[in-house]
Amino acid sequence: MILPFLRSSTNLTQIHQIHAQIIINGLLPLHSHLLEKLIDLRYLEYARSVFDQISSPNDYSWNSMIRCYTLNGYPQNSLSLYIKMLRNDVKPSNFTYPSVLKACSSRFAVNEGEQVHCHVVKFGFDLDLYVNNSLIDMYCKCSCVGSAHQVLDEMHYRDEVSWNTLISGYVSVGEVAQAGKLFEEMPMWRNVVCWTTLLNGYGKEGNLVKMLEIFLQMLVSADDVGPNSATMVCLLSACSSFSELKLGRWAAVFIDVNSIPLNAILTTALLDMYSRCGDVEKARKLFDGMSGKNLVSWNAMITGYVQRGFLEEAIGLFNLMRAKLVKPNEITMVNVLSACAGLGTFKLGREVHHYICRNKLDMNVIVATALVDMYSKCGSVNDACLVFVKTANKDVALWNSMISSLAYHGNGKDSLAVLAQMERCGVNPNDITFIGVLSACNHTGLVEEGRLQFSKMVIKHGLSPTIEHYACMADLLGRAGYLEEAFEMVQNMVVPPDSIIWGTLLSACRIHRRVDLADKISEFILSEPHPNLGFCILLSNIYASVGRWKDVARVRKLVKEKGIKKPSGCSWIEVDGVIHRFLVEALTHMESQEIHDTHQSLINQLKIEGYVPNLDFLAKNIDGM
Repeated sequence: MILPFLRSSTNLTQIHQIHAQIIINGLLPLHSHLLEKLIDLRYLEYARSVFDQISSPNDYSWNSMIRCYTLNGYPQNSLSLYIKMLRNDVKPSNFTYPSVLKACSSRFAVNEGEQVHCHVVKFGFDLDLYVNNSLIDMYCKCSCVGSAHQVLDEMHYRDEVSWNTLISGYVSVGEVAQAGKLFEEMPMWRNVVCWTTLLNGYGKEGNLVKMLEIFLQMLVSADDVGPNSATMVCLLSACSSFSELKLGRWAAVFIDVNSIPLNAILTTALLDMYSRCGDVEKARKLFDGMSGKNLVSWNAMITGYVQRGFLEEAIGLFNLMRAKLVKPNEITMVNVLSACAGLGTFKLGREVHHYICRNKLDMNVIVATALVDMYSKCGSVNDACLVFVKTANKDVALWNSMISSLAYHGNGKDSLAVLAQMERCGVNPNDITFIGVLSACNHTGLVEEGRLQFSKMVIKHGLSPTIEHYACMADLLGRAGYLEEAFEMVQNMVVPPDSIIWGTLLSACRIHRRVDLADKISEFILSEPHPNLGFCILLSNIYASVGRWKDVARVRKLVKEKGIKKPSGCSWIEVDGVIHRFLVEALTHMESQEIHDTHQSLINQLKIEGYVPNLDFLAKNIDGM
């Protein structure tokens, strides 16, 4: 009578009553059934207590308890119980090893896994298909694909799981070519999972051509399998990574024509592809048409807006998300804070910060870094410092953000102090750290300190200077008047200088009236296929300052011939919590006339106060340009 009640019980109260009846009536053989029920209901501690009360558990009870620990995320308990099983002279079965090997792989415990492999051979289970598949999986999860391959080679019988697991293992460690070779060796069973795994491998490797080749092979293969939603997610993810909008649109048509079910994951992949490839309007249309939007969908759309510069739209979507009572996560908040930083909206940024605290969202180091960046770009370095100080377990990204924030606000010495504190805490600076440090020296005019930090970066930390480091040094030396040193450094760079480097030196030439050096730099700037318009204008103005009108005309002619144009500038300002946007030469703002009149009034006031503009760099109107 007790056994039917035990099987139908659903809560701990019922279990306790049945357990009491088992003890009172001396029905100890029912302990194994009680154990099975407790494992099924996931009462792990209670299950272990019952297991320990069984005088001589059979192999089924041992296996059930080991499997229970593995499936519920307690691999160490599984391994400990397996060792106890051996010490109690209970022979393992073929059902023991899949759970034990999975426990090894979840802990990346390859040494223990190898010992278990020896036991598999010792107890005669090395011919068992499922045990061998578990061995392959364990070795692959522990990044020992060579050992996994050896297991496959020694197997007398293999199934699709054997091959697929090893192919997936090679893909996971980046050996996609070897995965492809193994794929070609498969005698049969090349199912959609196997094709998709290989496709995903080439996508992660960045080999879009090979990925498309595999996809087309799949369509015409004799395996008679077609792409499913997971396959198309892999293809769309690659399109997103490489900004391949044309291919992404083709994939969208393929999905529609072949009636591949649009689940939430595939729809989100389509949305992400459109937004990251620049078709934000199509992405939003797809988003609005989704019936079951989840957090991933909201994040994909917000991220797409931020990455493409639609910052106000990103904030608007976040507000809609809150209205729909969708709880954001770390990804949401980082992107929203990035939008606030881009807009320079301090009030909105602070509201977002309060929202994070009020709703007890995870204030981890990634969110803290985004907050530091936002406060810095919104002009409140004090708030940035406060967030930084309150954050525990600072990583290198947060230290870098604080150093850059202080540098951005001209607090060069404070930036260097944070660097020193960072090193005392045992956090190794990286290349991004020194971009912030060198910028700090540049903004504060600390030439000697800049030289020292540049040298320390290379000699002490073994970091190779990038174009950004050289640009900081060129600007630092150039502004301070060390133009020859800066020019020589640029000529001896370990990476080819770009137009930004030359433009930086050109700006220094203007400050220090070094037209002779500007002549040398002009050769590099004007030889570019698409010269930077700002640098061309700067060069033209330098020539104008010394009356070299022919050279002014030559530069302007080149600009006209190459069709170099500057995109319209755009700026934002926040007033009383409202964001106002202005475009160059556009009168779209409702108060444009009032703003223009105020501007003219300020100019007139400056003249009355005695302001005289510097006309040294005012160029003549040459050929109507």
